[in-house]
Order: sequence, then C-alpha cells, then structure tokens
Amino acid sequence: MFQYSFSSLMVFAAVARHKSFSRAADVLFMTQPGVSNHIAQLEAQTGVPLIRRGGKHFELTRDGKVVFRYAERIEKVARGLDEQLRTLRNDAPPSLCIGTTVNYARNMMPHILGDFQARNQAMRIRLEAGASEDMEKSLLLGHVDVIIVANRKCSMKVQSFPFVREELALMVAKDHPLASREAVSLADIRPYPFIIREEGSATRSVVLAAFSKMSSPPSMLLEANSTEFIKEWVSQSRGVSILIRRAVDAALDPTLTMVPLLEPLFLEVAVLYLKSKKHDPSIQKFISYLNELLLKGNPATFMMISKERKNAATLH
Repeated sequence: MFQYSFSSLMVFAAVARHKSFSRAADVLFMTQPGVSNHIAQLEAQTGVPLIRRGGKHFELTRDGKVVFRYAERIEKVARGLDEQLRTLRNDAPPSLCIGTTVNYARNMMPHILGDFQARNQAMRIRLEAGASEDMEKSLLLGHVDVIIVANRKCSMKVQSFPFVREELALMVAKDHPLASREAVSLADIRPYPFIIREEGSATRSVVLAAFSKMSSPPSMLLEANSTEFIKEWVSQSRGVSILIRRAVDAALDPTLTMVPLLEPLFLEVAVLYLKSKKHDPSIQKFISYLNELLLKGNPATFMMISKERKNAATLH
C-alpha cells in the first residue's frame, strides 16, 4: 500500500497551489485547522518536511516542490478517471463544477444556483471558490467546468462572454473623514493606510493599475484575502480599502460607508469555459440559464431582488 493518504495529498496540492492555508480551506470548504491536520499527517506519512513556515507566510521545501509536482499529476489523472467512470455508468447523474470568487460564492451564487438546481434536480452541482487567477488555472487544468470571474487576458482555449460590470468604491468607517464626501479621488486616499486584496485577486489588479499612474500612491498597510476581515479592519478605523461597491450592505452593516470614486473603476466579470467542452450537456444548460438571466436584466439586479424577497419572507 502507499505510504500517504490521497485526501491529504490533494489538500497539500490545494495549499501549495493557493499559497495559503486559509485560501485552500475556502476552496475546499474545510476549516483551517482541518487543512493543517492534513498537511501534518502527510509530512508524517512521507517522512519529509513539505512546507517551511515563517509567520503568516510559507514556502515549499525542496522535497515539497517535488511532492507538489507529483500531486498535480495524480490529481489530474484522478479527475480524468472520475469523469470516465461517470461516462461508463449509464445511470450516473449529470454533473457540473462551477468556480468563482469567494465573495460571489457567498453572495451571488446561492441566488443563481437555487433556481438552476430546481430546474435540474438530477444534476450534481459542485461549487469551488478562490481568487480569479486561481479559478482560471483550475479551468485550464480541467478541475472546474465553468468559472465566473473578472475577465482578463486568458488562454485561446477558453470561450467567454460578459456577465456583470461591477463598480468599485472606497470603503471607510462611518466616522472616517472621507465618509461624508459625495465622491473621492484616488489622491484623497493617499494620506490613509490602505488595505489591498491578495495576490491573484482581480480587484487588486485593477486598483494597483490605477494607483500606478499616481506619482505618490498610498502606503499599503496590509493585504488580505477575506472581505469580511477587511470590513472588520476598516470598521475599526485602522485603514481604508477599495472593494466591489455591493460588497457592503449599509442596512446590514451601519459601521461602514462606501464612497464613489471620481475616477470610476470597474471589474468586467465574465463567464468562461473551455472551447473543447462547449458541447457538454451540463455546461450548455448552465450557459443557457445564465443567458436567460442576462435577457431579464443585470445578474446583480437579479441577486438584489432575490435578497429582498428573502428578507421580506423572513419578516413575515
């Protein structure tokens, strides 16, 4: 028998790929201690250190890099076998794996997938979440079937179409000096400590591109991959941040304010899938459903209407 656990090997691959225990936990829908236990178990089983830890950051050891290369190959073969087995089983239900950002997974996808799954009750749907860049890599590796992320330059192997245009805005505490402004410029932000999204985030790329045009950009206080952490940090007046404007619901979080930018910044969110899989029945059904939403209006509007209905039902 093999000396390692397949599950722990797959968890290690996710940690190495995302370069973060917390991001791997989000993607795998696990707790961070659970991820740490898998890594410790794999190191004990293999008998070699895989990760060199130091504060909040870590790097793969020489042995860890070797194991990661094999883990990716094993993962790809395992997913291929899983797909082949589903094909061989005539009674196997259709399946669809969708990838998106953590923010969308929490706020938009429940509303979108609720109606879609009601129409396709026999279909097994799996949702994975991570940074836009990570989701693009997962798509190219065949780990997910469809992704909904901010659309950047991607491989010629990928087909895409626009889905949502997200406006970015400045997030500050309610009592912050900029909170009463009708709008602010990027120059107004310069004196305040700034919190940036993590590496691989589309929001980070857009914000840094805008700041790069300034002769004196604001000082970066810290970076974080959790919107909830950033909101909590900003609410304590420890810094400011630029996020998707809809990320904060003023009615639910009265400690924060979103201030429009004088130089508007947007994220062009798109739906992407491999051209080689465009005839897959499950992907076709999902794409048709998303196009139906687009014909009805902006999916962001659809999400807000769904949320209002849910809140109204709760009140009654």
